[in-house]
Amino acid sequence: MNKTGLPAWLSDPLPTVPPDYIEDYLQLKEKLPKPFANKRLYRGLISSTLGCSSYRARVLRKIIVNPYRFGLSSGPPEVYTGVAIDADDIPSDRPIEDLIADRMKASERKHKKSKKHDRTLTMPAEPFGIFVMGDPHVDNEGCDWSALYEHVQLMKSTPGVVACSVGDQLDNWIGRLARCYAESGVTAADGWRLSKWLFDELKFIAVCGGNHDKWAHGPGVDPMKLLTKECGVTCYAPDEIRITMNWRDRPDLEGLVWILRHDFAGRSWFHPTHGPHKEATLDGKCHLLTCGHIHQWGQLTTEQRHGRITHAIRVKGYKRDDSYAKEKGFYEQQYGQSVLIVINPEAEEPGRITPFWNLEQGCDYLTKLRT
Repeated sequence: MNKTGLPAWLSDPLPTVPPDYIEDYLQLKEKLPKPFANKRLYRGLISSTLGCSSYRARVLRKIIVNPYRFGLSSGPPEVYTGVAIDADDIPSDRPIEDLIADRMKASERKHKKSKKHDRTLTMPAEPFGIFVMGDPHVDNEGCDWSALYEHVQLMKSTPGVVACSVGDQLDNWIGRLARCYAESGVTAADGWRLSKWLFDELKFIAVCGGNHDKWAHGPGVDPMKLLTKECGVTCYAPDEIRITMNWRDRPDLEGLVWILRHDFAGRSWFHPTHGPHKEATLDGKCHLLTCGHIHQWGQLTTEQRHGRITHAIRVKGYKRDDSYAKEKGFYEQQYGQSVLIVINPEAEEPGRITPFWNLEQGCDYLTKLRT
Protein backbone atom coordinates (compact mmCIF):
# COMPACT_ATOMS: atom_id res chain seq x y z
CA MET A 1 0.00 0.00 0.00
CA ASN A 2 1.08 3.61 -0.56
CA LYS A 3 0.91 6.46 1.99
CA THR A 4 -2.81 7.02 1.30
CA GLY A 5 -3.67 3.44 2.28
CA LEU A 6 -4.49 2.48 -1.32
CA PRO A 7 -2.86 -0.29 -3.40
CA ALA A 8 0.72 0.47 -4.39
CA TRP A 9 0.02 -0.21 -8.08
CA LEU A 10 -2.18 2.92 -8.19
CA SER A 11 0.98 5.04 -7.85
CA ASP A 12 2.99 3.25 -10.55
CA PRO A 13 3.83 5.33 -13.64
CA LEU A 14 2.38 2.55 -15.83
CA PRO A 15 -0.04 0.75 -13.49
CA THR A 16 -1.24 -2.78 -14.14
CA VAL A 17 -4.85 -3.12 -13.08
CA PRO A 18 -5.76 -6.50 -11.55
CA PRO A 19 -8.32 -8.47 -13.62
CA ASP A 20 -11.02 -8.33 -10.92
CA TYR A 21 -10.83 -4.50 -10.90
CA ILE A 22 -11.09 -4.44 -14.72
CA GLU A 23 -14.23 -6.60 -14.47
CA ASP A 24 -15.77 -4.23 -11.95
CA TYR A 25 -14.80 -1.22 -14.07
CA LEU A 26 -16.57 -2.61 -17.14
CA GLN A 27 -19.73 -3.27 -15.12
CA LEU A 28 -19.74 0.21 -13.65
CA LYS A 29 -19.10 1.83 -17.02
CA GLU A 30 -22.40 0.39 -18.25
CA LYS A 31 -24.47 1.05 -15.14
CA LEU A 32 -23.31 4.37 -13.67
CA PRO A 33 -23.38 7.96 -14.95
CA LYS A 34 -20.14 9.74 -15.68
CA PRO A 35 -18.12 10.79 -12.59
CA PHE A 36 -19.22 14.02 -10.91
CA ALA A 37 -17.71 16.38 -8.37
CA ASN A 38 -19.16 14.87 -5.18
CA LYS A 39 -16.60 12.13 -4.54
CA ARG A 40 -18.35 10.67 -1.49
CA LEU A 41 -21.68 10.38 -3.29
CA TYR A 42 -20.11 8.74 -6.33
CA ARG A 43 -18.21 6.24 -4.16
CA GLY A 44 -21.55 5.44 -2.51
CA LEU A 45 -23.07 4.70 -5.92
CA ILE A 46 -20.19 2.35 -6.68
CA SER A 47 -20.58 0.52 -3.36
CA SER A 48 -24.35 0.10 -3.75
CA THR A 49 -24.04 -1.04 -7.36
CA LEU A 50 -21.42 -3.74 -6.71
CA GLY A 51 -22.07 -4.39 -3.05
CA CYS A 52 -18.40 -3.75 -2.37
CA SER A 53 -16.53 -2.04 0.47
CA SER A 54 -15.91 1.72 0.58
CA TYR A 55 -12.17 0.96 0.22
CA ARG A 56 -12.72 -0.87 -3.08
CA ALA A 57 -15.13 1.86 -4.24
CA ARG A 58 -12.42 4.45 -3.61
CA VAL A 59 -9.97 2.56 -5.85
CA LEU A 60 -12.57 1.99 -8.56
CA ARG A 61 -13.50 5.66 -8.65
CA LYS A 62 -9.90 6.58 -9.41
CA ILE A 63 -9.94 4.14 -12.32
CA ILE A 64 -13.28 5.43 -13.65
CA VAL A 65 -12.18 9.06 -13.46
CA ASN A 66 -9.02 8.41 -15.50
CA PRO A 67 -9.26 5.12 -17.41
CA TYR A 68 -6.72 6.41 -19.95
CA ARG A 69 -3.96 6.33 -17.31
CA PHE A 70 -4.75 2.71 -16.48
CA GLY A 71 -4.76 1.57 -20.12
CA LEU A 72 -8.54 1.13 -20.23
CA SER A 73 -9.30 3.93 -22.66
CA SER A 74 -7.74 5.05 -25.93
CA GLY A 75 -8.25 8.78 -25.30
CA PRO A 76 -7.42 11.29 -22.55
CA PRO A 77 -9.84 11.60 -19.62
CA GLU A 78 -12.79 13.94 -19.77
CA VAL A 79 -13.21 16.50 -17.01
CA TYR A 80 -16.62 16.52 -15.33
CA THR A 81 -17.73 19.18 -12.87
CA GLY A 82 -21.25 17.90 -12.28
CA VAL A 83 -23.85 15.31 -13.21
CA ALA A 84 -24.46 15.16 -16.94
CA ILE A 85 -27.90 16.43 -18.05
CA ASP A 86 -29.71 14.51 -20.74
CA ALA A 87 -30.95 16.59 -23.63
CA ASP A 88 -34.47 15.25 -22.96
CA ASP A 89 -34.44 16.93 -19.55
CA ILE A 90 -33.92 20.42 -21.00
CA PRO A 91 -37.17 22.32 -21.73
CA SER A 92 -37.25 22.98 -25.43
CA ASP A 93 -40.81 24.20 -25.93
CA ARG A 94 -40.26 27.68 -24.46
CA PRO A 95 -38.89 30.39 -26.75
CA ILE A 96 -35.53 31.68 -25.60
CA GLU A 97 -36.80 35.28 -25.84
CA ASP A 98 -39.49 34.50 -23.23
CA LEU A 99 -36.91 32.88 -20.98
CA ILE A 100 -34.63 35.93 -21.17
CA ALA A 101 -37.55 38.31 -20.52
CA ASP A 102 -38.52 36.26 -17.48
CA ARG A 103 -34.95 36.41 -16.14
CA MET A 104 -34.96 40.20 -16.58
CA LYS A 105 -38.16 40.49 -14.52
CA ALA A 106 -36.70 38.24 -11.82
CA SER A 107 -33.57 40.39 -11.63
CA GLU A 108 -35.68 43.53 -11.29
CA ARG A 109 -37.75 41.95 -8.50
CA LYS A 110 -34.55 41.00 -6.68
CA HIS A 111 -33.20 44.54 -7.07
CA LYS A 112 -36.39 46.10 -5.67
CA LYS A 113 -36.36 43.67 -2.77
CA SER A 114 -32.79 44.63 -1.86
CA LYS A 115 -33.69 48.35 -1.86
CA LYS A 116 -36.15 47.67 0.98
CA HIS A 117 -33.10 47.61 3.24
CA ASP A 118 -32.57 51.31 2.52
CA ARG A 119 -35.08 53.24 4.61
CA THR A 120 -35.76 56.92 5.17
CA LEU A 121 -37.31 57.99 8.47
CA THR A 122 -38.62 61.43 9.32
CA MET A 123 -37.88 62.16 12.98
CA PRO A 124 -38.87 65.12 15.19
CA ALA A 125 -36.15 67.79 15.19
CA GLU A 126 -35.52 67.37 18.90
CA PRO A 127 -33.06 65.41 21.05
CA PHE A 128 -33.74 61.67 21.26
CA GLY A 129 -31.85 58.52 22.17
CA ILE A 130 -31.27 55.23 20.37
CA PHE A 131 -30.91 52.30 22.75
CA VAL A 132 -28.64 49.91 20.82
CA MET A 133 -29.27 46.56 22.45
CA GLY A 134 -26.49 43.98 22.14
CA ASP A 135 -27.10 40.31 21.31
CA PRO A 136 -29.75 39.25 23.88
CA HIS A 137 -29.78 35.43 23.44
CA VAL A 138 -32.90 35.58 25.62
CA ASP A 139 -33.29 31.78 25.91
CA ASN A 140 -29.66 31.11 26.80
CA GLU A 141 -28.82 30.14 30.38
CA GLY A 142 -26.02 32.72 30.25
CA CYS A 143 -28.27 35.66 29.32
CA ASP A 144 -27.91 38.30 32.06
CA TRP A 145 -31.62 38.83 32.50
CA SER A 146 -31.15 41.00 35.59
CA ALA A 147 -29.18 43.57 33.57
CA LEU A 148 -31.41 43.22 30.50
CA TYR A 149 -34.62 43.75 32.46
CA GLU A 150 -33.14 46.72 34.35
CA HIS A 151 -31.95 48.35 31.11
CA VAL A 152 -35.31 47.84 29.39
CA GLN A 153 -37.20 49.40 32.30
CA LEU A 154 -34.78 52.34 32.40
CA MET A 155 -35.26 53.05 28.70
CA LYS A 156 -39.01 52.59 28.99
CA SER A 157 -39.19 55.24 31.71
CA THR A 158 -37.07 57.78 29.80
CA PRO A 159 -38.96 59.99 27.31
CA GLY A 160 -37.47 60.24 23.83
CA VAL A 161 -35.82 56.81 23.71
CA VAL A 162 -36.26 54.44 20.77
CA ALA A 163 -34.59 51.04 20.49
CA CYS A 164 -32.82 48.81 18.03
CA SER A 165 -31.37 45.31 18.15
CA VAL A 166 -28.21 44.10 16.42
CA GLY A 167 -29.55 40.53 16.25
CA ASP A 168 -29.21 37.09 17.86
CA GLN A 169 -32.45 37.35 19.80
CA LEU A 170 -32.44 33.61 20.50
CA ASP A 171 -30.03 30.71 20.28
CA ASN A 172 -32.02 28.71 17.67
CA TRP A 173 -29.60 25.78 17.96
CA ILE A 174 -29.51 23.61 14.85
CA GLY A 175 -27.54 20.62 13.57
CA ARG A 176 -24.88 19.34 15.96
CA LEU A 177 -25.46 22.42 18.14
CA ALA A 178 -29.00 21.22 18.92
CA ARG A 179 -27.43 19.22 21.75
CA CYS A 180 -27.04 22.56 23.57
CA TYR A 181 -30.79 22.49 24.27
CA ALA A 182 -30.00 19.80 26.85
CA GLU A 183 -28.35 22.54 28.93
CA SER A 184 -31.26 24.98 28.56
CA GLY A 185 -34.16 25.39 30.94
CA VAL A 186 -36.19 27.30 28.34
CA THR A 187 -38.10 25.67 25.51
CA ALA A 188 -37.78 27.06 21.99
CA ALA A 189 -41.42 28.22 22.16
CA ASP A 190 -40.80 30.17 25.38
CA GLY A 191 -37.75 31.73 23.75
CA TRP A 192 -40.01 33.27 21.13
CA ARG A 193 -42.37 34.50 23.88
CA LEU A 194 -39.46 36.23 25.60
CA SER A 195 -38.47 37.88 22.31
CA LYS A 196 -42.01 39.12 21.78
CA TRP A 197 -42.07 40.61 25.29
CA LEU A 198 -38.83 42.44 24.54
CA PHE A 199 -40.11 43.94 21.29
CA ASP A 200 -43.40 44.96 22.93
CA GLU A 201 -41.75 46.72 25.89
CA LEU A 202 -39.92 49.40 23.89
CA LYS A 203 -40.46 51.31 20.65
CA PHE A 204 -38.13 49.47 18.28
CA ILE A 205 -37.36 51.40 15.12
CA ALA A 206 -34.91 48.81 13.77
CA VAL A 207 -34.11 45.12 14.23
CA CYS A 208 -31.38 43.38 12.28
CA GLY A 209 -31.12 39.61 12.10
CA GLY A 210 -28.06 37.77 13.36
CA ASN A 211 -26.52 34.43 12.45
CA HIS A 212 -28.52 32.68 15.20
CA ASP A 213 -31.73 34.25 13.87
CA LYS A 214 -31.02 32.97 10.37
CA TRP A 215 -30.80 29.43 11.73
CA ALA A 216 -34.58 29.60 12.30
CA HIS A 217 -35.32 30.39 8.64
CA GLY A 218 -37.28 27.90 6.57
CA PRO A 219 -38.11 27.80 2.84
CA GLY A 220 -39.74 31.18 2.25
CA VAL A 221 -40.23 31.79 5.99
CA ASP A 222 -38.38 34.21 8.27
CA PRO A 223 -39.93 33.92 11.78
CA MET A 224 -38.14 37.06 12.99
CA LYS A 225 -39.67 39.07 10.16
CA LEU A 226 -43.14 37.86 11.17
CA LEU A 227 -42.51 38.61 14.85
CA THR A 228 -41.15 42.12 14.29
CA LYS A 229 -44.08 42.93 12.03
CA GLU A 230 -46.54 41.74 14.68
CA CYS A 231 -44.79 43.86 17.32
CA GLY A 232 -44.81 47.02 15.19
CA VAL A 233 -41.05 47.28 14.59
CA THR A 234 -40.45 50.05 12.05
CA CYS A 235 -37.56 48.51 10.08
CA TYR A 236 -36.41 44.89 9.84
CA ALA A 237 -33.86 43.13 7.66
CA PRO A 238 -32.10 39.77 8.09
CA ASP A 239 -28.67 41.27 7.37
CA GLU A 240 -28.32 45.05 7.00
CA ILE A 241 -30.46 48.17 7.39
CA ARG A 242 -29.33 51.55 6.09
CA ILE A 243 -31.44 54.31 7.60
CA THR A 244 -31.41 57.95 6.55
CA MET A 245 -32.95 60.21 9.16
CA ASN A 246 -34.42 63.55 8.11
CA TRP A 247 -35.91 66.08 10.51
CA ARG A 248 -39.57 67.06 10.45
CA ASP A 249 -40.12 70.66 9.29
CA ARG A 250 -36.36 71.32 9.38
CA PRO A 251 -34.92 70.81 5.88
CA ASP A 252 -32.07 73.12 6.88
CA LEU A 253 -30.60 70.49 9.22
CA GLU A 254 -28.22 67.84 7.92
CA GLY A 255 -29.67 64.35 7.84
CA LEU A 256 -28.11 61.41 9.62
CA VAL A 257 -27.11 58.18 7.90
CA TRP A 258 -27.02 55.09 10.12
CA ILE A 259 -25.97 51.56 9.13
CA LEU A 260 -27.11 48.71 11.37
CA ARG A 261 -25.65 45.22 10.91
CA HIS A 262 -25.09 42.17 13.06
CA ASP A 263 -21.45 42.41 12.03
CA PHE A 264 -19.16 44.22 9.60
CA ALA A 265 -16.43 42.50 7.62
CA GLY A 266 -12.93 42.90 9.00
CA ARG A 267 -11.10 41.99 12.21
CA SER A 268 -8.16 43.50 14.04
CA TRP A 269 -6.24 42.34 17.08
CA PHE A 270 -6.00 45.98 18.14
CA HIS A 271 -9.63 47.07 18.30
CA PRO A 272 -13.07 45.37 18.15
CA THR A 273 -14.54 48.16 15.99
CA HIS A 274 -12.14 47.64 13.07
CA GLY A 275 -14.93 46.29 10.81
CA PRO A 276 -17.44 49.13 11.22
CA HIS A 277 -14.67 51.74 11.22
CA LYS A 278 -13.35 50.39 7.93
CA GLU A 279 -16.85 50.60 6.47
CA ALA A 280 -17.18 54.19 7.74
CA THR A 281 -13.97 55.12 5.95
CA LEU A 282 -14.95 53.47 2.67
CA ASP A 283 -18.64 54.41 2.64
CA GLY A 284 -18.17 58.18 2.70
CA LYS A 285 -21.80 58.97 3.55
CA CYS A 286 -22.63 57.41 6.91
CA HIS A 287 -22.37 58.98 10.35
CA LEU A 288 -23.25 56.09 12.65
CA LEU A 289 -22.46 52.36 12.35
CA THR A 290 -23.60 49.83 14.97
CA CYS A 291 -23.12 46.08 15.30
CA GLY A 292 -22.58 43.22 17.77
CA HIS A 293 -21.86 39.52 17.15
CA ILE A 294 -18.40 38.91 18.67
CA HIS A 295 -19.42 39.69 22.29
CA GLN A 296 -16.94 42.51 22.67
CA TRP A 297 -17.63 46.21 22.95
CA GLY A 298 -15.90 49.34 21.78
CA GLN A 299 -16.27 52.71 20.08
CA LEU A 300 -14.16 54.55 17.54
CA THR A 301 -15.10 58.15 16.81
CA THR A 302 -13.06 60.16 14.35
CA GLU A 303 -13.19 62.77 11.58
CA GLN A 304 -12.82 61.15 8.19
CA ARG A 305 -11.00 62.59 5.19
CA HIS A 306 -14.34 63.15 3.51
CA GLY A 307 -15.19 65.54 6.35
CA ARG A 308 -17.80 63.56 8.24
CA ILE A 309 -17.49 62.64 11.87
CA THR A 310 -18.22 58.92 12.14
CA HIS A 311 -19.04 56.75 15.12
CA ALA A 312 -18.21 53.04 14.76
CA ILE A 313 -19.79 51.17 17.67
CA ARG A 314 -19.88 47.51 18.65
CA VAL A 315 -21.97 46.30 21.63
CA LYS A 316 -21.12 43.18 23.64
CA GLY A 317 -24.57 41.79 24.36
CA TYR A 318 -26.04 40.10 27.42
CA LYS A 319 -24.53 36.63 27.18
CA ARG A 320 -22.05 35.89 29.97
CA ASP A 321 -20.25 32.82 31.35
CA ASP A 322 -20.06 31.67 27.75
CA SER A 323 -18.91 28.03 27.51
CA TYR A 324 -17.83 28.56 23.89
CA ALA A 325 -15.66 31.53 24.92
CA LYS A 326 -14.06 29.44 27.64
CA GLU A 327 -13.45 26.56 25.25
CA LYS A 328 -11.70 28.84 22.75
CA GLY A 329 -9.86 30.90 25.36
CA PHE A 330 -11.61 34.18 24.52
CA TYR A 331 -11.46 36.97 27.09
CA GLU A 332 -14.91 37.76 28.46
CA GLN A 333 -15.61 41.43 29.04
CA GLN A 334 -17.86 42.67 31.84
CA TYR A 335 -19.41 45.86 30.44
CA GLY A 336 -20.81 47.24 27.18
CA GLN A 337 -23.94 45.08 26.93
CA SER A 338 -25.74 48.00 25.26
CA VAL A 339 -25.23 51.68 24.55
CA LEU A 340 -27.49 54.72 24.52
CA ILE A 341 -26.71 57.05 21.62
CA VAL A 342 -28.07 60.53 22.22
CA ILE A 343 -28.71 62.52 19.04
CA ASN A 344 -29.31 66.26 19.04
CA PRO A 345 -30.26 67.27 15.47
CA GLU A 346 -29.72 70.98 16.13
CA ALA A 347 -26.28 70.65 17.74
CA GLU A 348 -23.14 71.45 15.81
CA GLU A 349 -20.45 68.86 15.28
CA PRO A 350 -18.79 67.20 17.06
CA GLY A 351 -21.66 67.26 19.57
CA ARG A 352 -24.51 65.98 17.42
CA ILE A 353 -24.03 62.29 18.31
CA THR A 354 -23.01 61.31 21.85
CA PRO A 355 -22.77 57.62 22.91
CA PHE A 356 -23.20 56.71 26.58
CA TRP A 357 -22.01 53.35 27.86
CA ASN A 358 -23.29 54.31 31.30
CA LEU A 359 -26.98 54.13 30.48
CA GLU A 360 -28.18 56.08 33.52
CA GLN A 361 -25.89 58.99 32.68
CA GLY A 362 -27.12 58.88 29.10
CA CYS A 363 -30.76 59.02 30.22
CA ASP A 364 -30.04 61.94 32.54
CA TYR A 365 -28.26 63.81 29.73
CA LEU A 366 -31.11 63.19 27.30
CA THR A 367 -33.71 64.32 29.85
CA LYS A 368 -31.84 67.60 30.41
CA LEU A 369 -31.59 68.23 26.68
CA ARG A 370 -35.33 67.72 26.25
CA THR A 371 -36.39 70.03 29.13
